[in-house]
Amino acid sequence: MYIETSSPQQYGENAKLEFSVSSSDIGKLSCLKFYYHMYGETINTLNVYNGNYKTFNQSGNQGDVWVKANITMILEHKVSCILMIAVFRNLGLFHIIS
Repeated sequence: MYIETSSPQQYGENAKLEFSVSSSDIGKLSCLKFYYHMYGETINTLNVYNGNYKTFNQSGNQGDVWVKANITMILEHKVSCILMIAVFRNLGLFHIIS
């Protein structure tokens, strides 16, 4: 997933990547692995939810580097990655690969 955070994006806009867990996998221990790149003044927040529970949170400029995240969780019905956009001023890029 890629989202551009500079103009014409607006403060508070979200992008959401969501996937449903198969019924046979609900309740099983699992690991979600992904890389994220949060760089620029316009970066806000990346949250990962497992059902209604926030399992990962990162905010603000993390530098011009790719960071690996590993989240161990017992799977709920849905897993969501929600990207929130901050006020845009200069170019800001947010990338997530899962």
